[in-house]
Amino acid sequence: MLATKILVPAPKIEERKITELLLCGPGPCNIWPSVTEALTKPIVSPICDEYYNAMEDIRLSLNYLFQTKSKLVLAISGSGHSGMETVITNCVAPTETMLIATRGIWDERALNIAQRYNINAIPYRIPLDSTFDFENIETQLKKWRPTALFITHGDSSTGTVQKLEGLGELCHKYGALLIVDTVVSIGGVPFLMDEWGVDAVYASTQKALSGPAGISPVAFSERAQEKINNRKHQPPFYFDVKLLAQQWNCYGNTRAYHHTLSAPMIWALRQCLKEINKRTLPVFWKTHHDVTKHFHKRLQQYGFKFLVPKVEDRLATVTTVVLPRGYDYTTFVRHMRENYNILIFGGLGPTAGKALRIGIMGVNATIEVADAVAEAMAGTLKALTKSSL
Repeated sequence: MLATKILVPAPKIEERKITELLLCGPGPCNIWPSVTEALTKPIVSPICDEYYNAMEDIRLSLNYLFQTKSKLVLAISGSGHSGMETVITNCVAPTETMLIATRGIWDERALNIAQRYNINAIPYRIPLDSTFDFENIETQLKKWRPTALFITHGDSSTGTVQKLEGLGELCHKYGALLIVDTVVSIGGVPFLMDEWGVDAVYASTQKALSGPAGISPVAFSERAQEKINNRKHQPPFYFDVKLLAQQWNCYGNTRAYHHTLSAPMIWALRQCLKEINKRTLPVFWKTHHDVTKHFHKRLQQYGFKFLVPKVEDRLATVTTVVLPRGYDYTTFVRHMRENYNILIFGGLGPTAGKALRIGIMGVNATIEVADAVAEAMAGTLKALTKSSL
């Protein structure tokens, strides 16, 4: 009877054909078949036993994934950026200083977020194809005496992996917390939160965990929890770890409602972690190492050059490749997709127009996938050379 009040007609949404690709960019990658099934589990209430039982499975599995005994482990609604915003705003107050070790786009994103919350963010930049020397970091810690140091473990924009052993101890020497981004490294590269003295860490599901983007695991050390519990500032309500810890029942006595997390994302994360638990971390780390070593050997056989000069600085989950002079990166990526049904990416941030970014991780971390991508890249290199003559 209110039809005459409708000013905007209902649009007609046509079905769109979507071709499933082999996703071998820096993320997202393809997901485990079991995760696809998990996404179809029933929607449950955020205050029922089934929900809290799934969350407990996730917490215990995150203790294993991050290698921490901390009770303050949980997952944030949203992609990796939600994890980034959570750890920064809970650990560092407005006007406090955060030193940001910057070599790629994610460190620049951390700088952007920190500045939006009036944090005194100090970037310390190095060349994009290198990693940080602890001696130089110590010089910066001495100079700025920050509340926290932010650093990216594996950087998907540059294809580098940062050594972390000993960095936590160095930060604590100068009274700083160590905050680490592990979005593209967790699961594919060894990470030992407690042993390395990491105070706050976040990850996401769409990389080596082989799940859909939309939920981000985080963990906090006892040192970070003390800082959070004694804070004088209020972080965003949605990312307030004090409140989220009650919802996630981190200390075993709450089960409080905070917001309605996506049930499909809970089921998906739980299944991603179950897949890794089943394989075990040492086996999963070795798989990524061995497959990437094989992939790099194949690329060298075809004459490809790496952006990162030092082997020890190359990330096992994402490889950055420099094309010969005269090749266009966008054209190369498009040819791979249209002719081989394989999606890789060009550079991002500091590597835009300077490199290809190829991800062989998670469910795709197999010799068969590595060979398929290497052969497709070789075929594309040859095809584009011919077409340009």
